[in-house]
Amino acid sequence: MKIVFCDNSLKELINFRGEIINHFRLNGHDVVLLAPDNLANKDKIRSLKLYSLHLQRSGMNPFKDLGYLINLYKIYIHEKPDIIFHYTIKPNIYGSIAAFFAKIPSIAMITGLGYAFNHSGVKTKLARMMYKFAMKFPKKVIVLNETNKDILIKNNIVSIEKIILLKGGEGINLSCFK
Repeated sequence: MKIVFCDNSLKELINFRGEIINHFRLNGHDVVLLAPDNLANKDKIRSLKLYSLHLQRSGMNPFKDLGYLINLYKIYIHEKPDIIFHYTIKPNIYGSIAAFFAKIPSIAMITGLGYAFNHSGVKTKLARMMYKFAMKFPKKVIVLNETNKDILIKNNIVSIEKIILLKGGEGINLSCFK
């Protein structure tokens, strides 16, 4: 099985999801990583395929974001993974859309709702609208706490049938992160 992990930071992807990535790799799965390359030590990912994508994490430039979505789509079409896991807001939004158009199942992992749901204003309303549109496409949406689950359901962003609550973690090595 080919599995893609897409995040807005390679360092964070390896730091927080390295255990699950390694688990899949050791069990014979082909693992591909997509993230901006901000990782100093590449030892942990030497045997993995990496696509280093430029991503403006906090900006809202529609042309750059469209370019990011198109790059994801091209990679998904080229790699033909069996499933894609998206993490963080932009990969969740643009990656879920790209996966839908590439006809590849995906899962959105929402570890926290952050700025888009804790503030008000034009940018946050736009982010919520984009989340609402994009969250129609993943097969499942995983959240880590009841509050995020309730906010997503209450705001009609994710249906109750699609949401999965993992109370507190998703494969993080608790000996490293106490």
